[in-house]
Amino acid sequence: MLDHVEIRIVGQNNSISIGKGCYLGKRCSLWLEGNNISITIGDRCTFTHDTQLCAQEDNCRIEIGNDCMFSHHINVRTSDSHLIFDTHIGERVNYPKNVIIGAHVWIAPEAKIMKGCTIGRGAIIGSNTIVTKDIPPNSLAVGMPAKVVKSNVSWSRDKLF
Repeated sequence: MLDHVEIRIVGQNNSISIGKGCYLGKRCSLWLEGNNISITIGDRCTFTHDTQLCAQEDNCRIEIGNDCMFSHHINVRTSDSHLIFDTHIGERVNYPKNVIIGAHVWIAPEAKIMKGCTIGRGAIIGSNTIVTKDIPPNSLAVGMPAKVVKSNVSWSRDKLF
């Protein structure tokens, strides 16, 4: 179910695939800016509200596995949105990179998942965390930048109260 989701597509040969039983809440947005870009969301994924998946620049993709749980105010990006150059040689230094999120990943409020990151199956990303490198499966990562603080963890959608 899409509840007032914004979809922005600029370019050619772009695709969005949303699996069965998904919920994307109010003010969530899917941006595809460039050519040959894809956003793929697996089955039974939930996004509370105000989450942005932004796949920018040619040939980039965001892949999200089955049964992922995204809280609110989360940003997932394949690009920095602006060019950065090395002043000595004049060459670009910030190329886009794909983002891969494994199955059964829980991402808490205000998290940022930056370009080039892979988050392993069953991982938990804590509130206000900025992920700038890969997170292993079944790990709890927190901080700015993210650091793994606990391994061999799992989580459930069951509520405590």
